[in-house]
Amino acid sequence: MLITVALAIAFVGFLILFWLTPIGVPTLKRLGRGEMSPDLRFRYGPEETYRLLGVYGPAGVAHWRRMLMLDMIFPGIYAALFAMLASAWADWIGAGPAWRVVAVGAPILAGASDYVENVLLLGILRALPQRVPGAVIAASRFTSAKFIFSHLTLAVPLLHWGATRMGWPV
Repeated sequence: MLITVALAIAFVGFLILFWLTPIGVPTLKRLGRGEMSPDLRFRYGPEETYRLLGVYGPAGVAHWRRMLMLDMIFPGIYAALFAMLASAWADWIGAGPAWRVVAVGAPILAGASDYVENVLLLGILRALPQRVPGAVIAASRFTSAKFIFSHLTLAVPLLHWGATRMGWPV
C-alpha cells in the first residue's frame, strides 16, 4: 500500500510539473504558437513535426528535449501505479486470467510504448538539422500505441462491468 501511495504522489507531481508549470507543456505550447508537441497527439508525420520544430526554434527544441528527459521517469511511475491498481482491482472482483492479463498488461505496454517514443524523439532532436523521417514515423506509431494502451487501461474495468451485466463469461 505504501508503494502505491508513493507512486500516486509521484504521478500527481509529474502531472502538475508537466501541465501546470513553466517547466512543462505551457511553455512548449507558447513556443509552438499554441500547437501541442507531437508526443501529445495521437498521430503525426515528418512534415508537420519538422515544421513544428522550426516554429519552436532552438529554445523550443531545447525545452522539449528537457521535457523528454524528464519523461524518461514518468512512464515507469504511471505504468507501475496503474499495473498495481489493476492487479488490486482484478483481485477485488475476482477477474479471470484473461481480464487480469489485459488489465495489468495495458499500463505496462503504455509505459513501454512511451519509453520507445521518447528515445526515438530524443534521437530525432539529436540528429537536427538532419531529418530522419523514418524515425518520426516510428515515433508516431509508438505514440499511438501509448494512447491506445493508456485508454485501454482505463477502459478494462468498464468493459468488464459491461460484460458481467450482459451475462458474458468473465
